[in-house]
Order: sequence, then structure tokens, then C-alpha cells
Amino acid sequence: MKLLNKTSIYYLLFALPVFAICSGLIYYFISFEIIENLDENLIKEKNEIVKSIKTGKLVTELDDEISLKEVRPEKVNYSNVFSDTTLFDANESEMESYRMLTTTLNERGKIYQLKIHVSYIESDDLLVSILLPVLILIVLLLTGFFFINLYISKKVWQPFYSTLEKLKVYKIADTSFELGDSNILEFSELNKTLELMTEKIHKDFISQKQFIENASHEIQTPLAVIKNKIELLIQSKTLSESEIQIIQSVYNASNKLSSLNKALLLLSKIENNQFKEVEESQLKALVEKTLSHFEDIVSLKNIHVEKTYSGNPTCKMNPILADILISNLIQNAIRHNVEGGTININILENSIIFSNTSNYTIANTNELFLRFRKSEGSLESVGLGLAIVKEICDKYKIKIKYSCSNKLHSIELVF
Repeated sequence: MKLLNKTSIYYLLFALPVFAICSGLIYYFISFEIIENLDENLIKEKNEIVKSIKTGKLVTELDDEISLKEVRPEKVNYSNVFSDTTLFDANESEMESYRMLTTTLNERGKIYQLKIHVSYIESDDLLVSILLPVLILIVLLLTGFFFINLYISKKVWQPFYSTLEKLKVYKIADTSFELGDSNILEFSELNKTLELMTEKIHKDFISQKQFIENASHEIQTPLAVIKNKIELLIQSKTLSESEIQIIQSVYNASNKLSSLNKALLLLSKIENNQFKEVEESQLKALVEKTLSHFEDIVSLKNIHVEKTYSGNPTCKMNPILADILISNLIQNAIRHNVEGGTININILENSIIFSNTSNYTIANTNELFLRFRKSEGSLESVGLGLAIVKEICDKYKIKIKYSCSNKLHSIELVF
């Protein structure tokens, strides 16, 4: 959830209860004032009636809203009793709400029960006319504050979002990374800190890149010397069979170390985006060319290659990496195959599927494309072939899938 949305939700969670409480309090106080005013008017009306009775005015001359009748002494209650009641309104032909005053008078030796009622209708209209504008004002204020806060927050946080967008497209190989100044102190300090951090990261990247390249280059030279010397030793006729086997194992280890060095250097170059040249690669032709390079090994293991071409997919990528991608997949299908096995290459319109028979099992397919993960029996492998394939696929947004059915292992590239 975005920060602005989260703060807006908290604002609403605060504003809504405040609005409800304020609305209730306004309604209560206005209603209280109206009822108090009605009660005062009823008291005044009662006093007027008392004066009228003292002057001898007849009950029939009283208003329709006033009821005055003589009662027996045992029902005497001289206190003023206020109550809410509903009475039938002949004009409206329905029941209406009234405020009523009930009291007892003792005038000239006679006891009277006095009831005065006044309609709530005008008071309700007054209540609505007061309460509605107030509530509308509160709603408008809360809504206005909400949107003003949202607008101001977006404006205030704009430098942060601008910095975030620049960070999303930042590449470690970029020589410069400028965020600019902000009139907000915290964001200005953040930008300066990020600029210093990215500058240091870039310098460390360049330093590491140079170290890897130099180390790889320097390692290859002594490895080549070691391999040449070992080859000379193997050709010597004075060595015993056991000594030749020891020297052969050293020679194999040096070959593996050389391959490992080259693979790690290649991965480093891919990660550092050093293969910038891009062109349209014809993958069908590339598969055919790569297969021709491995004809001797395929014949030696008596592997049968079946090809099904129903499309000719293309992909914009570096030609060197395209060659490495296809070469590693075919080499993987050969290395992990069985004697007299099969390799199926199915080229579709937007995908290529490499399938091979194998007795090897993969315990965890999630680790198949990780570095230095090798299947059982592939001791000669350095465990980086499929890791390089995955790195190339990620670079060019190529989907790679693995599946296995009846000892037929398949890797699919979807372009």
C-alpha cells in the first residue's frame, strides 16, 4: 500500500468518528435548546391562562391547544409535568408529535387540570434548517481537508517519487547519477546521500570488474603453462603407469580449473553488461551450426538426434551470447545423455525445446539453474553451464522452463 493511501486511510479513520460525534452533539444541543424554549413558552401560556381564569374567562373561550377541566381533589398535582406525546391532527389527517405541559390549578375554591400542548412540527423544521447546513458545512470541511491534504502530500512527496523513479532505472555501470536538489531539507539530504552511495558503488564496481578481468587473464597464463608441461610429461617414456595416471588427474584438474575460470569470467561480463552489441539472431541456423560442431561427440556416444522444425524464431541479442546459449544447451543434452540415447530438438514459432534421455535424477528442480549445482554423475562439469544459460535468458527476458517425463529431460526457451 502506498504511503499516501495509508495516511489518507488513517485520516478518514480519525475524521469519520469525529464527524459522527460532532453531528450527535450538535443534534443534542439544538434539540435541548428547542425543547427548553418550548417548555418556557408552555409556562408562559400557563401563566396567561391563570390570569384569564382569575378574571373569570370561560373555558370554552380557550385555545384548541389548551385543555382545562375541573377534577376531584384526590387527583391534585400542582407541579408542572412536561412530556412528549402524539395526537391526531385533523388538518394533516395523521398522528403528530407534541410537547405537553400538565399541571393542576386551584382557583376560587375549584381545582382544574390544565393541559397545554404545542406541535413539534415548526421546531423540527427549525432543527432541520439549523442542523442540515451545519452538517453540510462539516462534510465540506472534512472533504476539503482530505483532498487538500492529499494534494499537498503528493506535492510534498514529489521529490521522493522522482528519486524513486531514477533509482528504478539506475544501472551500476552508469558513470553519473544526479538527483538534483529539493526545497525540502530531508529529501535534499536523502538525494545527496544516494548520490554519494551510488558513486561509491560505481567505483567499487569498476574496481571489482578490473580485478576480475586482470585476475582471469593472469590465471589463464600459468594454467596454460601447467597444461603444456603436463602434456610433455605424459609423452615421456620413462614414467610408470601409476605416475601417468597421477599426471593425467592433474591435467584433468587443470582443464577443469581453466574452464571454471572462463565460465566465471563470462558470468561476470554478462552481469556487468559488457556484451552491448545486439543483432537479430536466427536461432534455427544457429542450432544447425552448433550441432555440426558436436558431431564427433554425438557419434562417439552413439546419440541419435531428432529435429522437428515448424518455425524459425528470432531474438535480438548479442551474437556471442546467442552462440553460448545454444551451445551450452546442446552440450548439456550431450553430457548428461546415455550411451545410445536420444536428443530431440523441437523448434516452434516462438520457442525451442531441447530434450534428452538421461539416467540422472534432479532432486530439486528449483536449484537446476543455480551456480555450482551439478546432477549426480557429472563430475567433469563445473556446474556453471545452465547458470550461464539462465543469466543470458534473464538478460534478454527469455522464459526458460524445465520438465522431465519418463527419463526424458526437457528445457524450453520461450521468446
